Amino acid sequence: MTLSCRKETIYSVSNTTLRFSADTVYLDTVFTTIGSSTRILKVYNPTSENILISRVFLGRGQSSYYRMNVNGESTKDASNIELAGNDSLYIFIEVTADVLGANSLLYTDSILFETGNVRQDVDLVTLAKDAYFHYPNRILRIPQPEPNPDIEIPYSILSCNTTLAIDKPHIFYGYSVVDSACSLTILAGTELHFHSNSGLWIYSGGKLFIDANEQGDYSNPVIIQGDRLEPSYENIPGQWGGLLGGIFIQSGSEAIIKNAVIKNATTAIRVDSTASVNPNLILKNVQILNNSRVGLYCGYSNVNAENVIVANGGLYLLYALGGQYTFRHSTFANYWTSSSRSTPAIGLTNYFEDGIGNRYVRNLNKAYFGNCILYGSGFNEVVLGIENTGTFNYHFNSALLRIDEDPDDASYDITNSTFFTNCVFNQSPQFLDYINNDYALDSLSPALDIGNSNDALLVPFDLKGNSRTIAPDLGAIER
Repeated sequence: MTLSCRKETIYSVSNTTLRFSADTVYLDTVFTTIGSSTRILKVYNPTSENILISRVFLGRGQSSYYRMNVNGESTKDASNIELAGNDSLYIFIEVTADVLGANSLLYTDSILFETGNVRQDVDLVTLAKDAYFHYPNRILRIPQPEPNPDIEIPYSILSCNTTLAIDKPHIFYGYSVVDSACSLTILAGTELHFHSNSGLWIYSGGKLFIDANEQGDYSNPVIIQGDRLEPSYENIPGQWGGLLGGIFIQSGSEAIIKNAVIKNATTAIRVDSTASVNPNLILKNVQILNNSRVGLYCGYSNVNAENVIVANGGLYLLYALGGQYTFRHSTFANYWTSSSRSTPAIGLTNYFEDGIGNRYVRNLNKAYFGNCILYGSGFNEVVLGIENTGTFNYHFNSALLRIDEDPDDASYDITNSTFFTNCVFNQSPQFLDYINNDYALDSLSPALDIGNSNDALLVPFDLKGNSRTIAPDLGAIER
């Protein structure tokens, strides 16, 4: 039998100058008490000698809001780190900031490395923002048949007739409820950020006012989005909005939303109401972008909208089941990148079917689209689901549509000027840069200068405040 021994690897302390993948690590902007994403610092031993890094520690010590993971150990101060010759190690870095009342603060620290008599450092930098936090204190349980678990919706009820402060962003967990006979006012420039499965719930009889007095504009909108601030989350759909959608306008409630950007939800706005004489949702100068399911979901409601852009939805941009709808100078553009989308950008119907095939009628009393663009990457982006025993009143007046010109069920005829007046069919509107949500028109767009004057006079300024009363373009933005 032959015996052999394995030579022990020796690591020694020496005055080695380490190399780093960066001299400064920038972490994403974070809200107070909410952790950042993880950043990686790579540390290199440029020599062939196996060394011990005597100490790796945060300059602010145990009081630092930064956290490190060194060789699998979560720590703020590590010692005797082994690093083989010409090898490297990874340090993972996160931060949870507390800015103690300041609106924003450049929070800095450094990671210090001691190798023998050599001391080196790598700076850490992040911007921390203070915020108002809204947490749920109740749970709505919806029983489900066995073996399915009950559905739970965490929520809290806002104080009656609340006006959100504008000096700091607002972070919402769960649903914040505007109670019956109460209102929520959101002023121009306010930032609202919602955690996953969170949203606003305007309960029956409640009212939502978002810049109702029109103090904001295109450059100073109300921002409604998720609570992740990393650049990589800028246009990621599905970050917020739970079972009820993002902003749920329940039957009997009302909402006025102006000068706002609503983005990255599941379903951004859900309007669920019996049709009424007056609109229960008014939209003006609003962008609804990048939603994983539906931009605007309407169940037998009354919606009046102008200068609205609804873009990129996993299912629909607008789905309307019965009700009454008026859209003027609005742009619907669905360039959803997933190949799984088989639904149109616009779905209008006056019926639905239950699970056993029974059909129920919900009259579509009005669906008017004046000087609008309804387009996308699909073959057919406007679908009309018509039950002839019910009411289905619709009119596309000076619109550009991507629509099937010869539907199998012959439920509509695009040559009928009663329903399709002065329309352009299946021509690209030639947006300047739809990939980056710029829905202004190129100089060769077929949507230029062909709008009807009646709708233009009713909406004389575009989303950006430009006049459109002479030779108006289609859509929300005048060239």
